[in-house]
Amino acid sequence: MSKTAIADPVTLEDTTPDLGTRRNRTRVRIIKAAATVFAARGCETATVAEILDTAGVSRRTFYQFFSDKTDALLAIYERSTAHLMDVRRQAMAEPGSGRERLRRGQQVYLDFVASSGPLIRVMAAEAMRPGGPLMARRLWLHQAVEDLYRQTYREAEGVDLDPLAVRGLILYTESLTLHVLLQLSADPATLSGARRLLTAQLDVLVSGARP
Repeated sequence: MSKTAIADPVTLEDTTPDLGTRRNRTRVRIIKAAATVFAARGCETATVAEILDTAGVSRRTFYQFFSDKTDALLAIYERSTAHLMDVRRQAMAEPGSGRERLRRGQQVYLDFVASSGPLIRVMAAEAMRPGGPLMARRLWLHQAVEDLYRQTYREAEGVDLDPLAVRGLILYTESLTLHVLLQLSADPATLSGARRLLTAQLDVLVSGARP
């Protein structure tokens, strides 16, 4: 399977409807600067002052858009997850069997994680922190992926997937890929091994589909 090309979501144009074009550009500039700072420093040690210096904006301007540095990280995470879902939907909408379309969905996620660099580690750590501001968005993403996988497979095959089994695949995929990135060497051989394991797990899910 060929690798899916995924644009950097932080560089995409902001489509927030209630902001003027100039404010859009300023907000995007702050988001891009925050992404650079978080990737280099992590959430805990990054400061608003560093984001201001990188973005070239005043403290007053920053607080017109964000309440604190974590709010800026949430904006990055929301853009990233929304973009990830868009690319996933596009890949899975292409013709094919239910298994093939689900595999494309998995491939998009794996390519996204592999190409996101250190920023994904920062966002993942914050998203998995109980009670953290990114947790709700992470749970939204899980539900969105579950709904997409079940709907896509039902359209392709006319049968349902067990929702608990789909959620199990989502959690297993997230845990394994992050373990590889955070704890192991994310070299091509290791990533390839993770892909094989996840493909096998997806095949188990599909084999249990019920009419």
